[in-house]
Amino acid sequence: MNKERSGRITGYLFASTFVLLSIFSCKKDGPTRAVISVIDSLSRPVQGARITLWQDTAVNSTNGVKSNVRVTKTSDAAGRAEFDFELEAFLNIEAVKNADTVKSFIRLEEHETVSRTLSF
Repeated sequence: MNKERSGRITGYLFASTFVLLSIFSCKKDGPTRAVISVIDSLSRPVQGARITLWQDTAVNSTNGVKSNVRVTKTSDAAGRAEFDFELEAFLNIEAVKNADTVKSFIRLEEHETVSRTLSF
């Protein structure tokens, strides 16, 4: 009887360890990042485009404060700009280079990198 009980306790310990590891391994780490790439009509990277991400429709239901997220960066030689945020969000995107403008949107997920390519 002791051998059976010992085996059962060992089984419970292994099962408990597995469940705990599964729960804690689900949490992701790292930044909530948007990577925006801008290309021209020939699929070449566009350097120097002004890329703006913003959220203009979110209102906090508790205090009524409207979101003021608005970040602008310039695309690098690869036509890319990276933006890091603390939380997930739906954001508008606008890229401007000379007289050309392109708009889109992106949905960020917490602790994940989401990429979007815009084409002039």
